[in-house]
Amino acid sequence: MNSQDTRHGIMITLGGTLIGALLYIFALSLDNHFVIITNYIIAMILYTCSFLAAFQQYKKMASHLMIYILILIIIVLAISTYSFVSIFL
Repeated sequence: MNSQDTRHGIMITLGGTLIGALLYIFALSLDNHFVIITNYIIAMILYTCSFLAAFQQYKKMASHLMIYILILIIIVLAISTYSFVSIFL
């Protein structure tokens, strides 16, 4: 695997995670429950796709960077889920 494919895979996974986080933060600023739920679902789909892309990249090229990205996605997912649950409890 060449360096261009690795760079592209990393940018896609981090980009999907960033877009999911920004969408969810935008929804939290709007105090509408329907918008929060909708954007939370979209963010979870983006996090899942980013995680799967990072995992596929890890299977092709086992490196510590991909493990770090996988852990980062799990942490962002946990923070988003915690804030979603705390809103409705």
